[in-house]
Amino acid sequence: MTVVPREASSLMLLREGPGPGGLEVLMVERHANSAFAGGMYVFPGGMVDEEDCDPGFARHCAGLDPRQAADILGGSLPPPRALGFFVAAVRELFEEAGILLAYENAGGRQANGRGEGPGRRVGEAREGRAEGLVSCEGEEGGRLAALRSRLSAGGITFHKMVEEEGLRLALDRLVYFAHWVTPEIMPMRYDTRFFLAPAPTGQHPLHDEAETSSHLWISPREALETCREGRFPLLPPTVANLWELSQYATVGEALAAAREKEVSTVCPRFDIKD
Repeated sequence: MTVVPREASSLMLLREGPGPGGLEVLMVERHANSAFAGGMYVFPGGMVDEEDCDPGFARHCAGLDPRQAADILGGSLPPPRALGFFVAAVRELFEEAGILLAYENAGGRQANGRGEGPGRRVGEAREGRAEGLVSCEGEEGGRLAALRSRLSAGGITFHKMVEEEGLRLALDRLVYFAHWVTPEIMPMRYDTRFFLAPAPTGQHPLHDEAETSSHLWISPREALETCREGRFPLLPPTVANLWELSQYATVGEALAAAREKEVSTVCPRFDIKD
């Protein structure tokens, strides 16, 4: 009996590398005891929750409404569910790597693509100082760290956290990049949408020590080379996405190319012969 794939999102966070190697992507190491991809290096991501697809959550999203999300993902999904893939990508990044792509609703400004603007982005400058630093000292950084701890412990849901903190998810930062479906022969299957986003300034990754055991910034070329040497285990979709990223020299170039590309669904098949 064919297993129905579970819907999932993954976010490929990009930054300009400090050396001559070009852009770098954030990757996390799945905990060795994880039921799926234990010990593998992956992009932050996970399953789409029903709460991510709550139609009322659209008012907490910046720069993208449900209909636009559905169009971007190919038009086959109900709009609230399509938006849920974007929401899930941002939520999983925060849960697994401690980076929150969100705007503060500064001065009552609206950030849903129909108001005056998105407000301040968490982790960027306000009055000459950094705010929202997850792994740094300071009131704002401590606030996000505490929220992440509550979220991890089940003391608050992501939806409720965003509402209470007056945030708007920065979905305008996400660019749809790839769509992979696990082969039918596999006992555990996922229908995963991959997104790109530029890393926010002033925030630093911090893996969760539960689902993930380490993290690193790495150039796509280095990741692929290390994988070939047997020292950096990767799943096939991760290899394919890294290879495509390796064609670009800068974050801006990768994002621009992704905005122009037509995303096709990839579902590998295995031919079993007697």
